[in-house]
Amino acid sequence: MNARNPFADFGTTVTEGRFLGREDELRQIDRRIFGPGGYGSLALIGLPKIGKTSLVAEAVRRAEPRLAGLRAAVVRLDVGTCGSVGEMFRTLVQDLLETVKAQSWSNAHIDDAGRRVIEGGELSFPMLRDFFRAIRHSGVRAVCVLDEFDAGRYVFAGVPQCFHWLRELCSNPEFKAAVVLVGKRRLQDVARIAGHESDYWANVLMGMTLRPFSAEDAELVHARLAENGVVALEETRQEIAAVCGHHPYLLDAYAYHAWQACSERQELTLGWFQATMRAIVRDYYQQVVTILRDTSALGKFVQVMLGPQWNVTADDVDAMVDYGLLGTESPGKLRSFSSGFDEYVRFVEGSVEMWPLWRDTERVLREGLERALSQRFGDEWVREVKNARPKLRGLIEGCEQLMAKEQARFGVRASSSLLAYTYPMDLFNLMAADWSALGEPLLGPDKQGWSIKFGVLAKVRTPLAHNREEAVEEGERLQAEGICREILGRVETSES
Repeated sequence: MNARNPFADFGTTVTEGRFLGREDELRQIDRRIFGPGGYGSLALIGLPKIGKTSLVAEAVRRAEPRLAGLRAAVVRLDVGTCGSVGEMFRTLVQDLLETVKAQSWSNAHIDDAGRRVIEGGELSFPMLRDFFRAIRHSGVRAVCVLDEFDAGRYVFAGVPQCFHWLRELCSNPEFKAAVVLVGKRRLQDVARIAGHESDYWANVLMGMTLRPFSAEDAELVHARLAENGVVALEETRQEIAAVCGHHPYLLDAYAYHAWQACSERQELTLGWFQATMRAIVRDYYQQVVTILRDTSALGKFVQVMLGPQWNVTADDVDAMVDYGLLGTESPGKLRSFSSGFDEYVRFVEGSVEMWPLWRDTERVLREGLERALSQRFGDEWVREVKNARPKLRGLIEGCEQLMAKEQARFGVRASSSLLAYTYPMDLFNLMAADWSALGEPLLGPDKQGWSIKFGVLAKVRTPLAHNREEAVEEGERLQAEGICREILGRVETSES
């Protein structure tokens, strides 16, 4: 093997030979920003570490041979490094001025207007406008990449006019620049968090969402690994597909550690992958959860992937598909960017302000049933129920497999209670196996009536991802609420 790990720069901006795939996206950026005729602005949005910065950097690199002919001055600024709106725009102007001078495209008008912005007192839009007008009238195309634009939710707080400034810079033909906003959150969410609800200013930017790799692009990662002598066991590859999905960062992180392990003559076993990648995957999943929580989308995602359905709409689902959080597995069926992420969300589900009545009902019912099972079958009730009720073996073993998988992936954060991995009909089927000992003490003698009620709960609890056309109607939700209240009342009575 090579002496140097070819994936050592994972997690950073990658270009040239380290950049894989994304050919369609590169063409879109080139046409929008570096076209030979007119040009416009772009908002590039996507999941954390999905490759947005690398994509823009590679697009700029490929355009470099044409930049002089286009008289395009390209500058990049990380918005998060700026402490104020004034600092952000002054830094942008200073970088542009230096770039224009380096290309010998400057003149007295550009220099004077730039100096007024950089050295002046309180920054005003007319000062900015004069500088960009001087740039434009000199035949220079200003390309301004504002990376980590999410930081605008702090930098722009209390300064709503900055959004209008950006709109003007993107659209006014007298002084427009090619502005590229790069962020993890949608522009309207950045504006909302900053205290400016309107997103009309964003309409002048062409929206572009960067999603996970296609299957073909993801395979390029494994091909690159194979070229470097790294091949995982089949069961490990299956776990990689489940945990990393087609996410560039997670695949690149795996590639780095896999190459390092092979260079030390370690075998890429399933256990090695889980031990090596657990913390990396968990930390990344938490970043995604934070984004979803900030944008009020976490509760919607839980409803789609785990249920119950409460207030998620078709528009909510479409927005998650557009963002790249969800994809289409088959007609009518949805999947997230990683099945491992679906399982991780179980850990945070309890902290999502979504449907407290349902959460309380499931918690109380699971706890009550677990006590009843322990009383009926003893502390080893799982083993005893499998032996005594063979028809329930498949249900229990399915929960055991799911629990073992989550514990292997996420360690102690996974629940150690088997019933935490059950759905309403699972709970009913367990109780129905010995209703007099398990169901009746909690819910009363009407086993048949409860079979019908749990059927209603099962429909509401069914994730929308299974069939996006099967949304729960308002009447069914109201019916489920009534059943939940009845369960809570009966279990409370049985405990007292």
